[in-house]
Amino acid sequence: MSLDSKIIISDDFESIKSEYASILKPEYLKIFEYESLLIDGAKEIISQAYIAENQPKVLLILANKYGIDPQNALLKILEEPPRNIVFVLVAPAKNIFLPTVRSRLSIDNRVRLIKSEPTGIDFARLNLAYINDYVSAQSALEKSDKLSKTQLLNLLKSIIIDAVKNGVKFNHEDYLYFNKLYRITDLNAKAQTVLLPLLLLIMQRIR
Repeated sequence: MSLDSKIIISDDFESIKSEYASILKPEYLKIFEYESLLIDGAKEIISQAYIAENQPKVLLILANKYGIDPQNALLKILEEPPRNIVFVLVAPAKNIFLPTVRSRLSIDNRVRLIKSEPTGIDFARLNLAYINDYVSAQSALEKSDKLSKTQLLNLLKSIIIDAVKNGVKFNHEDYLYFNKLYRITDLNAKAQTVLLPLLLLIMQRIR
């Protein structure tokens, strides 16, 4: 793997960290992980970038959100990085980054494409009673070990894809929220915990 400054689009932060840790000694890999990158985090990254190195050092920055001010603070150093400093910015979606940031770095899109399986949801009938029945049915499958964590993750993604196909319009904050649902599902959240808020949000967007 070449050590080039880039943006990586992925919600699988752990695999990205493992990938770089497998090829770099600890002293040449500095990991900065945030829920949201704020200005103090940007200052910390810039300070680390100006520590002189005699061979390439990767500053791996992982965040679900990147504030506008922190991104602007990083612009100059991204355009003219110090010698032997490689910047790798990781986020779950490309539009999280300002156009000025995207223009300075190559983009490696690693978003996992999945085949959307039918969800059986009739979005025209989506109301509180319908949502309750659907979530209860999925929870029953989960309790009988017929809905695994992987299947639940795929169901979440399929519901969102189906909603879009049915004309539901989501905004930037919605997609950030979906990423949070993916993450807590990956941490073994129950079906009701993630499906109920997802379907309630979709119902609001339909209205």
